[in-house]
Amino acid sequence: MSTDIDTVKAPPATPVDAIHYPKFRWAVLATSCLTVIAFQVSAMSYGPLLGEIAKNLGVSLAQAVNLMTVFMLFAALSFFIAGPMCDRYGVATVLATSAFLSSVPTAATIWLGHSYAIVAVIRALQGCAVGFALAGMAPLVLRWFPPQQRGLALGIPGAMNPLGAIIGVLAAPAIFRSSGNWQLTVTLLSGFGWLALVYSLVVFKMAKSCAPKVNITSDKSTIAAAFRAAMRSPFTWVGVLATFAVNWIMQSAFSLSPSYFAEPKPVGLGLGPLAAGQLMGVVQIGAIVGPIVGGLLLDKVFGGKARGVLAIAFLLSLSYCTIQFGSVYNSRPLFIFFLVFSGAGIGMLFPLIMSQINELYDHHIVGRMNGMWLGFGAFGGSVGLFVNSIALKHTGTYIMPINIISAAAVVGLLLCAIRPPKPQGS
Repeated sequence: MSTDIDTVKAPPATPVDAIHYPKFRWAVLATSCLTVIAFQVSAMSYGPLLGEIAKNLGVSLAQAVNLMTVFMLFAALSFFIAGPMCDRYGVATVLATSAFLSSVPTAATIWLGHSYAIVAVIRALQGCAVGFALAGMAPLVLRWFPPQQRGLALGIPGAMNPLGAIIGVLAAPAIFRSSGNWQLTVTLLSGFGWLALVYSLVVFKMAKSCAPKVNITSDKSTIAAAFRAAMRSPFTWVGVLATFAVNWIMQSAFSLSPSYFAEPKPVGLGLGPLAAGQLMGVVQIGAIVGPIVGGLLLDKVFGGKARGVLAIAFLLSLSYCTIQFGSVYNSRPLFIFFLVFSGAGIGMLFPLIMSQINELYDHHIVGRMNGMWLGFGAFGGSVGLFVNSIALKHTGTYIMPINIISAAAVVGLLLCAIRPPKPQGS
């Protein structure tokens, strides 16, 4: 396809069939899975404990809720550091850094978590673990997996995202009931981060001897030129907007759905907190299965071309709008079907965005572009929650927020239909 950006000569690529991909690659992929689970556990474990945290620290519930906002803010900012760091120092460095940020600050909560300011710093460090884990995911798969397996290889750690959230939400209150101490509860959950840290250090040390050999250039001017060309490409900014829409959909749907299920009519469905938790579990099951199915579709049906599967994922996410209709939520089988269906679509989105990045850019700048797409895109989650909270406040029901989330899915579909010139070196 022709392009209207400056031509940049990319380093010669090693033929795919000449590269040996060892079976050990699956052990390497597990480092990404564990780091994703670790940051999600540290993120979500605070949610069920916010009331206890507010009492213990002597702050309002609103201030305790802001600890979640601090986490999200630093998660977004961390991508801009982690992406370039991944390109310069490698996947092993950023994944080990993520595991460190999920383990050490979290473990220190038992000793340091008695001041709101210090807890906010701990949350900021935990949030940075997100950027380092996700910025390293796409480059890891690009380096260690053959093209016909890269969709699945991205889908598996993508499925760990909702799984880690479920573990955090369920484990935190269970441990707290036994310990009665929220600081101890959080510290015990740092075990997931320690496991990820030790495992990544051991595996990446072992991996040095069998890593696939690829052409790596030390010509900084060539790499810088490829990056400038990528930044000038319209495709890059269409991708950033799509990632913004992905975060808008994911954060809003996963954050607002439980209260929509639980709140009394006419605000919500009036099903109560127990049923709301069960139904949210159904959505999360879809979000776990979705990335794996999307990865298999990408590898087996779409030949590694991510845009078509990404359009399917946005279309599945659009089915979220059906849960506002009585004909759906009054029929339990139909309701469950659409919850799984929409959850699967939402779960597919992030791994497919990363697949698109791997597909488009020279491998020397994949980490940087991954960090940039996900970094700018991460603010979509905060903006989406803000807009939906205003809509809820002014309308008094969840119908408008549901429609706004669905509109973001439509925007994503439309962005998939745009065909700007691809970046040079793709």
